Amino acid sequence: MLHLPTITSLSFIFNLLIGILFTSFYLHKKTTSFLLFGGACISFATAILLVSFKEELNLPWLTHYLANLFIILSPLLLVIGLSKFNNKAVINLTPLAYLYGLCALLLVFVYNHVLSQILTSFIVAILFLYGAFILLKTHCVAKLQQRLLIIGLVTHSLVMLGQVILLLLPFITSNNDDFKPQLHILLIAHLFITTLCALILPFIIFANSESKLINLANNDSLTQLLNRRGFFSTCKNIKANTADKNHTLALIMLDIDFFKRVNDKYGHDVGDQALKWIAQHISQLFMNIGITARIGGEEFAVLLNGYTLEQANTLAEQLSFNIRQQPFYCNDQSIPLSVSAGVSSTTINQLNLKELLLHADKHLYLAKETGRDKVVSQYDHTSSRKPTRPQYNT
Repeated sequence: MLHLPTITSLSFIFNLLIGILFTSFYLHKKTTSFLLFGGACISFATAILLVSFKEELNLPWLTHYLANLFIILSPLLLVIGLSKFNNKAVINLTPLAYLYGLCALLLVFVYNHVLSQILTSFIVAILFLYGAFILLKTHCVAKLQQRLLIIGLVTHSLVMLGQVILLLLPFITSNNDDFKPQLHILLIAHLFITTLCALILPFIIFANSESKLINLANNDSLTQLLNRRGFFSTCKNIKANTADKNHTLALIMLDIDFFKRVNDKYGHDVGDQALKWIAQHISQLFMNIGITARIGGEEFAVLLNGYTLEQANTLAEQLSFNIRQQPFYCNDQSIPLSVSAGVSSTTINQLNLKELLLHADKHLYLAKETGRDKVVSQYDHTSSRKPTRPQYNT
């Protein structure tokens, strides 16, 4: 059989260190969930420490009552921390506070009795199950670790319920068998699973935090499209992962016509709404077929992987038509918007993204110089449609 004091000592050390780690990150990031996770680990480590002195100290209110309170507090803080981590899982803390207060009151009367273990184990089982449910509804980048933690929490809940059953058997049956070996195994499982969950949790938190930082670095906060940095990074990955060197790509550069007039006449808040509106049109048309980005103030870019120049030109015309046919409304005002576009193409073998952007930008410039609200492509500097300028009426 596994050596319980060794497992207890290791569990205490790991939980304490992870608790300190989370607390230190809270002091740096000021993220509430980090403080709660740190508190959960430190609470469990404190409970282990108190129980460890059960034989040396004849103070059951310390080694039993307070230890049980800290054991319950650990998953309680975990549940609250997971709800804070998952912004969508907003829970009412009042029932949890009442539950903890009720447990504290009941334990006053039974803390030196087996009923205290039954009550504590049952509450902990419910809390771990609730934590697993919240985690199941949480978006996590580290999917494998998320599943492992959910399994760990559910298993932990079952272990605690098994402990409740074993502790209740002498009261509900005439069987006076000694269940200490089974309880010993469940205690080891309890310590082991708690420590395992404490080790997995930081990986999930830090993976999500890193993903958020990358998202902030590579995405435009206003339009939710890629920014210039994210656009270049994503496009480079395409070149690295495409084996066929004759694979074609096309690039569309877009610019909102007379955007300065919109800002000057209606204000920058309306201008921001106009940018978001244009971005929505771009996202709808190029969803799942192109890499879309806002690369400047009112400039957008779309990279079409596997598309020819003619196909990209057609899509750019379609986007221009969609924007022209659906007036932009803001503050009960109809504000006509249009875009000019330049289209260029190349192959993977010849791809130089900066040069491709430069070529598309030249065609875009030509589109603006020859009337705006039109598409000019790499090999065709004429438009099949006579451009019309939007009118800005009050």
